[in-house]
Amino acid sequence: MNAAIVTARAGSKSIRDKNVHPVGGRPLLAYPLQAALDAARVDAVYVSTDGAAIAEVSRRMGCAVIERPDELAGDEVNHGDVIRHAVEHVAEQRPRLANVVLLLGNTVMIDGELIDHCLGLLDERPDLDSVMTVWEAADDHPLRALEIRDGRLQPYGDADRQVSTERQSYPKAYYYDQGIWAFRKECAARRDGPNPWWWMGRNCHPVVRTWVTGRDVHTPFDVAIAEWWLGHRPESSAP
Repeated sequence: MNAAIVTARAGSKSIRDKNVHPVGGRPLLAYPLQAALDAARVDAVYVSTDGAAIAEVSRRMGCAVIERPDELAGDEVNHGDVIRHAVEHVAEQRPRLANVVLLLGNTVMIDGELIDHCLGLLDERPDLDSVMTVWEAADDHPLRALEIRDGRLQPYGDADRQVSTERQSYPKAYYYDQGIWAFRKECAARRDGPNPWWWMGRNCHPVVRTWVTGRDVHTPFDVAIAEWWLGHRPESSAP
């Protein structure tokens, strides 16, 4: 069986009560929950949280709540440890658990069809450990990254690197797009995935989406983008 786990903590500093902040007339958390509930390949939906308001929205939508222990509450906890705790909780309740879809509680840019697409890849490809939605870098390519040292902008990391201004000459680079992590349950215990996503296993398959489809919400600017997307989104966000 397959389970969806949505991680959503309380105590956001950028937007107060961010995960239940109204977006398009609904709590932000309702969008990933609805996507998981709409997915035909998902058998159960759980929410890992340390917030009472988040738990209330989750239960109202018919989802089970995983209450985080004190050591996994707050904003300085490693997300991977939260994910492992949640996977172990679900696996204990549901011994037949095979695959997990992990969703963030602060994005609207997913749907049930995309979740089913990712889980379908795990069913079709026994060689895969996981599937991750990503977007391809362009002007934000890591070879163009800068840092501030001594008050001056410098190339990030390697100060002596020489990079062409022609971005098409760079090797392609991809970023997790805040959309979907789908993985086999045992990956969360192995810790051998691509750093820093160690719960994803060694063989992680990319699902490339349009830049930057999976943007999550951290600021009022992001809320405006999410509401625009809700009014203009395609019928499906699956590739």
